[in-house]
Amino acid sequence: MSAVNQARRAAEQDGTLRKGVLPLWAVYGIALGILAPSSTLALSTGLISETAGNLSWLTWVVTAVIVLSFALGISWLTRRFATTGGLYGLAARAGGRAGGFSVMTAHVLALLLAGPACALGSAIYLDAWLERVGMPAAHPAVVISILTALVVAANAWLCYREVKLSARLLLAIEFATVGVILILFCVVLIKAPGGIIDSRQLHFGGMNVGSILEAGGFAVFALAGFENVVTLGREARNPRRAIGLAMTGSIVGLGLLYVFASYVIVLGFKGISFASSPAPLDTLASRNNVGWLGYPIDLGVAVSFFGSSLGIMAGTSRTVYTLARDRVLPGPLAKVHATQRTPVTAVTALAVLYLVLGIAGAALTNPDNSYGYLGTLSGYLLVLAYGLTTLVAGVYAARTRSLRAGIALTTLVALAGIFLVYWYSFRPFPQGAYGVVAWCFAGCVVLAVITYVTLRLGWPDALAKIGRTDRAAQADAPEEIPAAAVSQAAPHAAAPHAAAPQAAPQAAQGR
Repeated sequence: MSAVNQARRAAEQDGTLRKGVLPLWAVYGIALGILAPSSTLALSTGLISETAGNLSWLTWVVTAVIVLSFALGISWLTRRFATTGGLYGLAARAGGRAGGFSVMTAHVLALLLAGPACALGSAIYLDAWLERVGMPAAHPAVVISILTALVVAANAWLCYREVKLSARLLLAIEFATVGVILILFCVVLIKAPGGIIDSRQLHFGGMNVGSILEAGGFAVFALAGFENVVTLGREARNPRRAIGLAMTGSIVGLGLLYVFASYVIVLGFKGISFASSPAPLDTLASRNNVGWLGYPIDLGVAVSFFGSSLGIMAGTSRTVYTLARDRVLPGPLAKVHATQRTPVTAVTALAVLYLVLGIAGAALTNPDNSYGYLGTLSGYLLVLAYGLTTLVAGVYAARTRSLRAGIALTTLVALAGIFLVYWYSFRPFPQGAYGVVAWCFAGCVVLAVITYVTLRLGWPDALAKIGRTDRAAQADAPEEIPAAAVSQAAPHAAAPHAAAPQAAPQAAQGR
């Protein structure tokens, strides 16, 4: 057997994930699938237009800038560290125990809520589509529970399989469903009375900044999830380039798409109220005599939610796998499938959680409300995780004397974005069930702080486990230096940007 084959076989038997199997298109496909643009186009753009009015497209511009600042800060770290732990892994490497613990608690909890929410969302819209095509009405809780179980089972099966299959499926789902929606938008533009120029949307007199920023808080949640590709630090080819490009590219591309979509939707609703239409795209299709497009659009929304839950399960399973390797979670969760090289035990555990939360959400209350509660709490936590990770990047840059204008500006914009999102999300403070959700978020933050202080004072060895696997791997394997960089460097000189220190500081880094 050749040396190359021996090395490959050894890699397959070392109990870890496959290495370098995902090209750039596959990493981008996973980022795009998790963001689920079809569901955002069908649901969020109409809701934001109702809140922000004629200048709703400006809300998406502001939102894209805020989320892009998060993505750029996270990308800055991915160019220096490769990890299977997602934001937790990056924060642990760059921010030590404090950074790793704070991001871990916010991000992992957010993902554990977002996955079941998207699985439930897929079941809700599959049920609506089945009724649309003539399936006899049945008890909603029973039907949605069954559909949720089927969605979760399909998610788990695909996550067991080789990860590239999931990437192909996610890309196919979104290109197909977004394509149908873009056809509808073209029809709206062609048939728009008075042409495609809508002066209402280009007039800034009397602009209500508060409404734009209030809608922006919700829009940030619609663009959340891009960071899950950080968990592909082992499986992506050239991860330090591909992951950052996938994150920033998906945000820029979808930001432009949502600006365009918002403009077209407001144009198409000229003369009618958004409040009168729970399904804006269906209304546009009927109003422009292409009501048949509603059938593939509604199915596409359901499938888009499925793709999002699939991508979240795939990413979260790798974060859980990394936490188990660090012994932060039970060791058996780090088990890898013998042939597929996927985190089989972590996937199984997540499937059980998705199933329990999804069916409980369908059985205990209105499924639409359950989706809203889970998604809102997850959104609050995701914004916190993004902000903390970006702050960790800025502090790390300053500490290592690599602070430049780009990362400094990114950090400042991200911090301003967090303030705006929370200010307009909690002012006025939500009432009723969503007030309970807001208090749950506050409780999670307080509990995380108390837990960290308790561990720091009483069990410091427990905190020492944070990021242990990535630090050990970095210490054992020196940085890979691109050939081009080597050829351009002097024989005796270190390659430029070779990098990041081999181990994150052991001392906890305060905020």
